[in-house]
Amino acid sequence: MARTTLQTAPADLQLLCANSAAAVAGPNAKVLPTASRQLPDGTFGVDLDAGGKKFTCIVDNNGTVRSVQPV
Repeated sequence: MARTTLQTAPADLQLLCANSAAAVAGPNAKVLPTASRQLPDGTFGVDLDAGGKKFTCIVDNNGTVRSVQPV
């Protein structure tokens, strides 16, 4: 079995996404990153869980959150 290497989002960018999703999910939501990957345009996609509500976030290398969308 061959293992493929995928570029994941750095922890600080994942936390930026989690904070942005918390603003959307509500004040008491505990948001955790569950997965991340580098996208073809060089940005990162981060999957988030906010107490059972799923979100996806797009963030760039500069820490700019481009979008937070419910899944």
